[in-house]
Amino acid sequence: MESLAGPPEMMPVVRDTNPTHWIRRAVTAVLGVPLAAQTDTDHDSQGSLGLFFHRGKDRHGKKSKEVMAITNKHVVSKETNEDYEYSGRQGARKQYIRNCGHRRFEQLLNETRALLAEKLGDAKQFAEQLAELLADRPEAEDASYDLDLKHKGQELERAESDVGILDDFLMLLESTWSDAFDRIIAWLDWAPKIANNVNPRGYTRDIGVMTLEKDKFVKNFKGNFVYLAGKFTSDEIIACFYPNAANPPVFEYPKNHLFRLLGCVDAAGLSSPYFLDENKNPCFTVAKQGQTTDLTFGHQSELEAYTCRDLEGESWEVAVLNFGGRKHGNFSAKGDSGAAIFNAEGKLVALLHSGMAGGMSNHVTFGTPGHYVYEVITAQYPDADFSRLKYEDDDDATAA
Repeated sequence: MESLAGPPEMMPVVRDTNPTHWIRRAVTAVLGVPLAAQTDTDHDSQGSLGLFFHRGKDRHGKKSKEVMAITNKHVVSKETNEDYEYSGRQGARKQYIRNCGHRRFEQLLNETRALLAEKLGDAKQFAEQLAELLADRPEAEDASYDLDLKHKGQELERAESDVGILDDFLMLLESTWSDAFDRIIAWLDWAPKIANNVNPRGYTRDIGVMTLEKDKFVKNFKGNFVYLAGKFTSDEIIACFYPNAANPPVFEYPKNHLFRLLGCVDAAGLSSPYFLDENKNPCFTVAKQGQTTDLTFGHQSELEAYTCRDLEGESWEVAVLNFGGRKHGNFSAKGDSGAAIFNAEGKLVALLHSGMAGGMSNHVTFGTPGHYVYEVITAQYPDADFSRLKYEDDDDATAA
């Protein structure tokens, strides 16, 4: 069976001087991008991409160049009580996964149009201000005037450049991304039924694994990186991870805004806070990048054994409380399912799968412990490699 995926490629991360650097987050080859099952277009259900890994070997033990991605079972399949595994046989039907459901793609278009309108307004204002300056040129030498003229000219030039870039970006989205079939980026490979009775601790297994379309990712794939810029400043992010100035951070904000995730917190680490909050109490701060609420921070409960009643009986989860404060809001919302919850060391804490409502918001978010996610994945994919930074090694590309 031929792939249904067509153009375009997932976009590269660009420098923060590019006005699209934040709004393009939904269509870049990094973690947290929005996902939607091709078979669930009626409900437009959506979720987030959690982690990448290289398969290593296929189910027959042969070397595989495939790159996989992890999210929740309920994100990629409506049949949550049934096991699914793609057979790989010739002619076997694939269950395709799109980047951006209809609502999320419309959001991307609207964000672009809004920013374009803002930059057009800036350009108009700067042009008028520059015209006033030129009409009121002083007769004598005036260093302050010359500096104002220089700066206003630079502001106008930057605004006009941004308008051109955003206009081109919007045309690109409308011409090559608007067809849902062109946003197919993967197909479902394995998605066991959701369960909490398949391991001694009663962790929730809500995992779906997809095979990425090579043509979509090969050029701009970077590995397991989260793009941090856009919602918070670098100083705010550092302060969230380490709220106590007397507790020196090991976290260094990346100059290119790309924060790498590697490894996971083990069971013992989930109950052992390693830094202090602003009140000098032991605590955990965690973050996640999801397609609905973007980058958010929360306080992880140090009790791994937290009751969640999503399934029949009880399950044990990692619980994350809202961070608090006007700028933070909820840690998660519908559409963030499948996102990686991580700490300041870049380790996977949990895979987000649900929340507990309190009033009009989720005041507790639940996730499957990261160490159990790794355990489940490596049991099904023994040669899984989460560390690679290219879609294919140089020798793979040469062989191809």
